Amino acid sequence: MAKIVVKPKEQTSISDFLKSVIKLDGEARISFTIDDKTCKIIMGAGDSMRIISLDVEEDWLLKNGKWSLSASSFKQCLCLHSQQSDIEVDIEYTSKSPYPHVDTLTKGESRIYILAKEIVAEHLDFLMFVEQAKKLTIPTASAIEMANIANSYTPYDSFETNKAESKIRIERDNKIIPFDVPEGFTPKFDLLLNKDGVENLKNLALSTKSETVTIYTDDERAVFSDGNNVISNSLLSLRDYTNKKEINYVVEQKLVISIYTLKNEIKIYRSMDMVKKANEALLYIDSNCVMLAGLTEETGGNCFLSTQHINETSPMIYRINLSTLSKVKINDITTAIQIKLQMLLDEDGKRSLGFYSDTDSVNPYQCIDDIELAPEKMSKVIEAKKALEKKLGISGEYFGDPQLDALGFDDV
Repeated sequence: MAKIVVKPKEQTSISDFLKSVIKLDGEARISFTIDDKTCKIIMGAGDSMRIISLDVEEDWLLKNGKWSLSASSFKQCLCLHSQQSDIEVDIEYTSKSPYPHVDTLTKGESRIYILAKEIVAEHLDFLMFVEQAKKLTIPTASAIEMANIANSYTPYDSFETNKAESKIRIERDNKIIPFDVPEGFTPKFDLLLNKDGVENLKNLALSTKSETVTIYTDDERAVFSDGNNVISNSLLSLRDYTNKKEINYVVEQKLVISIYTLKNEIKIYRSMDMVKKANEALLYIDSNCVMLAGLTEETGGNCFLSTQHINETSPMIYRINLSTLSKVKINDITTAIQIKLQMLLDEDGKRSLGFYSDTDSVNPYQCIDDIELAPEKMSKVIEAKKALEKKLGISGEYFGDPQLDALGFDDV
């Protein structure tokens, strides 16, 4: 008897994708194209489609052909088995129909039958398109690296790499925000994807054994492949991307501070349960010192940050989301002992805290947007500042660090 054998890894991929397809259309179908070497399974509709290729073995006894099955019924052939072993779906051919039918048993010895019908035209068109489209081939490792870089800017709606400008741009809240590329990363091509596209590219790259993956994009969709598996998603969310304004910031504050003090304070606050739950870091800045604090009624802490540069400023306090601050990849920004920060103000009055790889960078490497002025915290922070100065026996202004001048930040 003829059969299709689905391995555990393929079972998960097919079941997960069919789940989303069936949710949108209970009458959806799954198509099969079979030749001597390959059984291609095609699923989905519109710009969200997937192809999974199975290597046909001689004992499968399959006949060449093109046909489709009810997607919800075929999913049951997979769901009612253990996903730790191969699943064999029995296929029967008769002289009464040009198409075969499924007549198989589940692990629980329940019989499932499905009559095949003609292949879905949209699936066949997609298969032909994928085979003929001109695609960009990149190393799988590069695809993973690029996806990880994109996700470091979360939240974002779209992600762009620009080869000529050696820039990265993300879209967030309908604004285009430029960033300098991370150290060690050089865009080798221009690419624009929405978040779904980035996730599909990453998932494919992480699951494949192929050393390369291919990318195709047009105005409507993105298509990714490793040679055996294909997945696509809509890019219609990007149709107004070129009409959106690239954001221009005004620098409200400029600092160069010690990386290690900053990292250690964040770690301490995240280790104090009450401070962690409050999820609030307070950044105090005046013309002489910078202090980070995590304060609650019962417990908390504060520390002066070793500082090489502060703009002339009246005392100001910023409230920062502590969880977001802890996720900034400071190790990836610079190998030096200090980091440049700028408080950025956009045209709508919204603030961002930008992190820079060096003093020459015009655009931040990463930004925190969950930040705002907190003047109501001034008295509490000043009280904590005075308590710290009393404990130390010195003023906060002594935490300027002239040694930083020799480390490449003397031209701030």
